Amino acid sequence: MSSPRTSAPHIDAALNALWRARALRYMLIYLLLACVLVTLRYQTQHIYPDVRALRAERSELQRQRDELSLVVQTLTSEQRVREWAIQNGMVPYAQAPKQAEAFAAAPRIPAVSLEPLPTTVEVKTTWK
Repeated sequence: MSSPRTSAPHIDAALNALWRARALRYMLIYLLLACVLVTLRYQTQHIYPDVRALRAERSELQRQRDELSLVVQTLTSEQRVREWAIQNGMVPYAQAPKQAEAFAAAPRIPAVSLEPLPTTVEVKTTWK
């Protein structure tokens, strides 16, 4: 029979080799992931300046939209429309001459019959 002292170094050596292999695998996996991430970052480095430029352009367009909205609101205000109408010869309703007119009576609509419509249906079928 072997004593526990002689088998312990063998087990320790096997465990050490197992843990070394695991540590090496994990290190290789982490190294591979780091390489993939660095490669992706290198290939997408042009995207971030483009995004910043698009954001700046969007904010400029929004500013222009707001300014144009104010211009449209001022140009279509009631006072401006009234001034334009008077300049083009239109007369405000309050100052327009008014004339009473008699309207003719509307023609009478014949009374609608309340009898129910016939419910029979005739169908002709031709066979070929």
